[in-house]
Order: sequence, then C-alpha cells, then structure tokens
Amino acid sequence: MNAPAAGSTQSDATRILRQWVYALVIVSVLMLQLVRIASVTALYSPAAWPRRVPAHSPMLSANDRSRWCTVWSLAERGTFQIDEIIRYPGWSTIDMVQQNGHFYSSKPPVLPVCVAGLYWVMQQITGCDLLHHTHGVVQSILILINLIPFAISLILLTRLVERYAKQDLTRIFIIVAAAFGTFLSTFLNTFNNHTVAANCVLWSLCPLLRVTAGGEKRWYWFSLAGLLAAFAVVNELPAALFLALIGLVLLRQDWRLALLAFLPAALVPLIAHFVLTVIQTGGLKPFYASFGTELYNFRDSYWLHPQGIDKATDPSWLYFFHCTIGHHGILSLSPIFLLTCWSWLRGYRGATSERRTIYWLSLICTAVVLGFYMTRTAQYNYGGRTSGLRWMFWLTPLWLAAMVPVLDDGLTRPWFRRFCLLLLAVSIFSASFPWNNPWTHPWLFQVLEQAGLIKYQ
Repeated sequence: MNAPAAGSTQSDATRILRQWVYALVIVSVLMLQLVRIASVTALYSPAAWPRRVPAHSPMLSANDRSRWCTVWSLAERGTFQIDEIIRYPGWSTIDMVQQNGHFYSSKPPVLPVCVAGLYWVMQQITGCDLLHHTHGVVQSILILINLIPFAISLILLTRLVERYAKQDLTRIFIIVAAAFGTFLSTFLNTFNNHTVAANCVLWSLCPLLRVTAGGEKRWYWFSLAGLLAAFAVVNELPAALFLALIGLVLLRQDWRLALLAFLPAALVPLIAHFVLTVIQTGGLKPFYASFGTELYNFRDSYWLHPQGIDKATDPSWLYFFHCTIGHHGILSLSPIFLLTCWSWLRGYRGATSERRTIYWLSLICTAVVLGFYMTRTAQYNYGGRTSGLRWMFWLTPLWLAAMVPVLDDGLTRPWFRRFCLLLLAVSIFSASFPWNNPWTHPWLFQVLEQAGLIKYQ
C-alpha cells in the first residue's frame, strides 16, 4: 500500500481544522442567540414610564406586534381582521390600516399565514395559545422560524466558502462575520420578514452556483432556486430584481429547464402572495403599498401626526448620507461591507464564473434597491425605530459573498489583516449593541443625538 502524500495529509488536516473552527463559531452564536430568544421580553425605562409600566411582552415593537396580531386572528378567528386582538393590553400596533370599518395589519400576508399554520399545529399539540402563554409560544416559534433557518444558512455558507474562497483566513473571516457581524443575527429574537428573505436569498444562491459554476444542470436545482428566490420576494418586494436576474442567468444556462423547472417553482410563492392579498385586501394591491392614503390616515391614526424619526423630514441628500455613512449607514454601522465596495471597484476581470455571478448580482441589486428607496420620499424614516437600515438586510448574503476576492488577495498581508479585524470589531459591536431589542436606534444615532448633532424629536 502506498503511503499518503505529505501534501495530501497536510491538506486534510487543514480542512479538519477549518471545519472544527466553523463548528465552534456556529455553536457559539446559536447558543448566544438561543439565550436571546429564550429571554426575549420588552424592557421599559423607568424615566419613560414613571407611573405605570406596561405588561411584559416578548413582542418588542409595533412592527412585530402587527404580524403577531394577524397570526392570532387567522388561527383563532379565521380572519385577517385584527379588530379584536388589538384591544388587549400589549397588543396594540401603529402598523395597521382601516378598511370598511375593520383594522388589518399593513404587513404582507404570506409569512403571517405560514406562521399562523405553525402556531395552530403547536396549539393543537400543546394546548398553549398566544394570548395566555405569549412568551412560551412566541419564543418557540422564533426558534423555528429564525434560529433554525439561521443555523442552516451558516452551514450552507461554510459549503459556499469552501468552494468559492481560496484562502483559509477568508473562509473563517466570512463565517465569523456572518455569525456575529451583521444585523441578521440582531433580528433573530423578533418576528420579522428581513431574516426570512435573507435566508432565502442565500439558499437560492447555492443551487444557482451549482448550475452556473458546477455545471450541474439538474431540474431540482432550477426549481429550488426559483422557489426560494420567489419566497424572498413575497417577504421583500425589491427582491423581485434578484429573482429576475437569476432567472436570466439560468435561462442562459438552459432555457428549457428555466421554463419547465425554475418558472413553475417561482410561481408558487408569487401566486400564493396574490391570492392571499386579494383575500386580505379585496384587491391585488397590498396594504403597505397604500402608505399615505386614507387606509393609513384613519381617525386617531399615528400616521396622521407621526413623531420623531417617522416625520421623514430629511432632504434626499441627507437621507442618502445617513443611509450609507451616517447614523443608519450600511458602511458606518457595518464597515465590513467596505470590503464589498472595494471588491466592486476592482471589477471582475479574470474571475471565475462563480465570482462573476456574485459580482453582478450583488452590485446590480444593491444599486437598484438603494436607488429605489431614495425615491420613496414619503418614507424617509430609515425604517422607523430600528437598529439598522432594515430594508437592505436581505442583501447581506450577497455582500458577504462579494467580498471574498478582496479577502483572498489581501489577507496575506499583516496590515490588511489588522484592518479587517478593526472593521469586524465595529460591525460586531453594532450588531450586538441592541442586544435586548433590535427595534431601537443604532448606537451611532444615539451618540449623535446626545451630542446634539441630530434632532428628530
């Protein structure tokens, strides 16, 4: 029997070491996030509530309460109308509309319907209900819809960087950044659409790259890419661009499979969205697309006289500044994405097919989506009271993948490694700062506000 080559043995040892590091990182972040979910409850400042402190609740903001109201109404009453549940203490929300004398959540219907089904099954098995066992039910569902999908995403990301990155330091940096350094981890202890959409983008990227880079033209990879990307769309409408782009990529790879596998799978979530929207609203237009109309501006509505940052008074140039390098800035709060911008500026010449695909997907989606939100002048509120620019969170997997070429080339240099550690440290701080509640202003916003440099009150 021939002895194994020294290089092969060393390569296997390195691979085992990498996998062990991945496992340590993933287990560490999952246990930390499990603690956050298991202990999630709204904390109130005595200064803000000097006389009567509201009841403790695992629902942290008007945003997630709006979704939970729909879940309860669907499972308990079989309706999208939330008239009954919002009367209970701790269940009121400003994220609602009024139509034909009834109140509805302003959130898209597909995700609440899915969670309502999950809640109904849980209720049949355990006998627990949202109204009387709120903490236990909410925490259990958050584990199922947030924590477990996040774990799957991290595992898939390790597979992606193993194929896509060349340097061990690059692979480890990406996994640590994904686990601790983005706002996806921040929002795991609350019911939201952003983490769901981001997971779906990553999950659809994996079969896409198997086709484009691996040459695996199997019908199931086309179907998975279409189904998952379309589910991202029903949670984040601007992700329709991502769906269209990967559809074009797969059309060029094999037009028959694109039409017979990708398209039918993509239509499933889209049809569900439109059918449920008709049931919820009576038309094809979702409620959130009617912001500023009489649906929002009913009697005693918060949106008749919005407060603080919701007044949306910043001019376009200032809004762009704060969305990029200001108090809600993508680059100021998560400077690891400076590496992504660096990669875009370098271009993709000489890159592999994987890198070219990720380069164009990340660049085009970011430019178009950011430009789209710059046109929404009536909604210049940075996503409301939130710890980051949440409307852009679904692009996080693309941004992480796009920085790989820069890391591969730069991490061999000591000064670049120190620079990356600094970027990662600030990003982890920003993501961890709102530990108790992601529906709070970023640390940079609070610093600038206390210094008197910004004033939204």
